[in-house]
Amino acid sequence: MTPSPSPTPTATPAPLPTAEDLGIREVDTAEALAAAGLTHVRYAAGEEVPWDPGLFLLDVGTGTVEGWVRSLAALPKEERGWGPNDFIAVSPSNRFLELYGVVYDRQTGRAYRLGGTLDRWWGSGGGERLLVMVADTSWGILLDGELQPVAQFQLPSGERFTSPRGGYILIRESRSRSTFHLVNLADESSPKVHTWVLPWQLVWNQNAVQAFRIETLDHLVAFVGSEVDYPSACRVTRYDLQGVMLSDQPIPCGFPRYRPGAPSLPRISPDGRLIAVATLDGSVFERTAGMVLSIFDAVTGAEVMRLLGVHASWVGTEFDTLGDVWLADSSGIIVDTSYGKWIVGLDGTWRPAPGWASPDDRDLFFDHRRWASPDERDLFWTPGSNFVAINSEGTEQASLSFGSPSAAIPDNPDGVPVYFWERPEWGARSDTLRVWTTPGYVYGIEHYDPMPPPLRPVIERPPFNVRPLVEVDVGTCLNLREDASHDAPILTCLAHGTVAETDDFLSDWYSGRPSTWFHIRTPDGLEGWASAEYLRWHSDGVRLEE
Repeated sequence: MTPSPSPTPTATPAPLPTAEDLGIREVDTAEALAAAGLTHVRYAAGEEVPWDPGLFLLDVGTGTVEGWVRSLAALPKEERGWGPNDFIAVSPSNRFLELYGVVYDRQTGRAYRLGGTLDRWWGSGGGERLLVMVADTSWGILLDGELQPVAQFQLPSGERFTSPRGGYILIRESRSRSTFHLVNLADESSPKVHTWVLPWQLVWNQNAVQAFRIETLDHLVAFVGSEVDYPSACRVTRYDLQGVMLSDQPIPCGFPRYRPGAPSLPRISPDGRLIAVATLDGSVFERTAGMVLSIFDAVTGAEVMRLLGVHASWVGTEFDTLGDVWLADSSGIIVDTSYGKWIVGLDGTWRPAPGWASPDDRDLFFDHRRWASPDERDLFWTPGSNFVAINSEGTEQASLSFGSPSAAIPDNPDGVPVYFWERPEWGARSDTLRVWTTPGYVYGIEHYDPMPPPLRPVIERPPFNVRPLVEVDVGTCLNLREDASHDAPILTCLAHGTVAETDDFLSDWYSGRPSTWFHIRTPDGLEGWASAEYLRWHSDGVRLEE
């Protein structure tokens, strides 16, 4: 499809402004940090870090930690409930921070105020770029790593997105329209704008949950969304950096019922060639989800691999917004199973997953380990935890270990407890792990720990059955019951080796005999519930060995 014609951004007759013209001025770093209520801290490798709100950067090569924190001990008790994490932004290469309107250069230790509004930054190394919007205009100014202007141009109005390593700016005109503009910055002196109208609408669903994701990859843009009127359908559309549509494919997807209205959105691989999505999400009594994860070819829409008995690691977890379930080279994807977290290789192999994948090294991961506690409430709200950078062999490369806060945070006057929140992520490169921390009072928060069914997972290749198949594995026969309960009436007793379709499962955590049940349909059309303890996947695929 040929993109709609769009002019090059209007060139200005005025010369490129200088840093002085833009009001960029250096400020005293200590004064800027003090005005933001932040302290710059450093810790040696292996040294315990007090859990205070702020941003911490773990250097994977040296194990040292650098942070910008608000000491709770320096705050009155009534001001300790919230932290500054939302006001600390980091550039992709981790060189620059934005601290309450001040740009801090970690490389030089100098701080600056900008005359315009810092809109976005992207790129890394020598290609670091900051986009500054001139107040009350559509003019954008590109600054290099030394905060010197290198280009200026007009941008279409709308919500802006930038690629993680630089190269383009994507603009969505409005939430009510699906018109997009891509500003290609391959030639910064004369950027090209490509415009298209997405053939479907990016929307929020009836529960005000975002039913789409915009993936800005290095060499293409992918739009991943749910067809809200058709709960089992998703859409994946890809464009190159010249605005040419590469593919537009309908993809089946599931809606996990433990998150009502939240679609199990597909995740596209870093190279943009593959799409992974949970196509069948199980029913739930409390904390179960996931039964089938499928991988599709993004160009043809063909299903190329199916995983039975796994849980999509990105669904319903704190890492839902991170793109770190695919390996950096797109050779495999991380899944959860009843036997732990594993990497499924596209070559049909299993290997243990040490943690969450890095963006540029297929053999580097990070793991988040909370301290154990016999009290579930203490476990959920205890700040102590450990973030570890680890290689594929399980060898620790560096770690960030949190201790106790510098001061206690009291429950609020209504008795609502404190929640210690941590958000880890990689930047554009895996040389640094970022961790934001903040405390807050929790009002009715729900915590889900979805789990896959306890059957040994299987990797399958086409052709696939319409429904997953299970077979009875029991010495005598297996009771098929009306409901998922040991007390439910028995419909029949299934002989060893009986093969049946399954479309749902749930776990009964609160009965005297907690167990997982599969909803099955026998070849003669009888439907009921059977205990997972006596079932296995009916498949010739590659099974995960326990």
